[in-house]
Amino acid sequence: MSTINLTSLSDKIVTQRMSEAIEFQPIRREVSLQQIRIIDSQSIEYNGHVVKITSEAFKDMMQILKVPTAFADRFKEVVGPEAQQKFINTIKNVMASNGNRTVTLVLNPRKMEIVAVHKTSRNLISNLTAMDFITNVINDSGLSVANFNINQDNGGIAINTFSTGMQFNVPGMKDEYFIGGISFTNNPKNGFQISPYINRLVCANGMVTRGFEEQLKLTKLDEKEMGRFMDHLKELRDNRYQPAGFVDAVTLMSNTNASLAEMYMVENAIRNVSDIKRDEIEPWVPIKSTEAAFARIGIDTHILDSSKLKNAKIGVSVWDLINGLTHFATHDNGYEINNYDRTRLQVVAGQLLTKEPDMSKMVRSPF
Repeated sequence: MSTINLTSLSDKIVTQRMSEAIEFQPIRREVSLQQIRIIDSQSIEYNGHVVKITSEAFKDMMQILKVPTAFADRFKEVVGPEAQQKFINTIKNVMASNGNRTVTLVLNPRKMEIVAVHKTSRNLISNLTAMDFITNVINDSGLSVANFNINQDNGGIAINTFSTGMQFNVPGMKDEYFIGGISFTNNPKNGFQISPYINRLVCANGMVTRGFEEQLKLTKLDEKEMGRFMDHLKELRDNRYQPAGFVDAVTLMSNTNASLAEMYMVENAIRNVSDIKRDEIEPWVPIKSTEAAFARIGIDTHILDSSKLKNAKIGVSVWDLINGLTHFATHDNGYEINNYDRTRLQVVAGQLLTKEPDMSKMVRSPF
């Protein structure tokens, strides 16, 4: 087997990233709904001060107020922004008067922008506390840091680690050797989570697998919750960081042709976070060759609806798409993409691995 040696970040780089993570650490404040006035989808007024709000945080607010964002947008188109503002604030005031009086605002201190809104004062963990915990786990388990990325928009962190002694393979498949580890994330939306982190040794492609049962979220810092969390980490380590069902999933995906829908999903995932052009993506996603093959039999793939896209088989496996996605995410291919988005692509790859493949729904027929 010809493999690529995985490299880990130096202590100096890790220390630098830790300092940056503290600098970007979001600020949380529990406030009364009465202190807030919704201006529009990009700003609110708090205690007389106008504060910017991200689209995701605005969605959080609308979810708390039980106002679907699609309805709010349509309402604005029909009656105008002032009527929309009045409507939303009326809903907010009614909710506040009925006992739902507080929300937690999460602020990016560098951009002075609200990046998340929570209904209750959730026990979110600071980056400093998360990194202290992660450092202890890394030291106790002998893990190496593959990458340490910071989301400069919301202050979230993502740290992928691996253990060189934890290797495993997929029986019956050539060159499918892997090395296991743990992915740690902490962000204002989902809190502190751990998931298995898998690297394919032949090409050093990394993948965060969150669809398996080994994913765990830490919601409290009390003794009982910490004990449960540490027991979970021990089980992961005892299983060589190999997710239950991983081998079966890889075998299934390598033996199942992908659909047009799955191919376009991977294309969109890459293009949404990088500056790659559509006609340059062929080495990772076979867009040109696939569309040309369909065109030769008179099918324009761009006019197919979603159900037809899911039922259109292409010439590569789902596993091929996953490897194209993880290769783009893990390597420097000459395109602009920030490090946090690289981790997001690895998560998308894990989601593709753990979903039911579109072609598995096809039924053999004697006709």
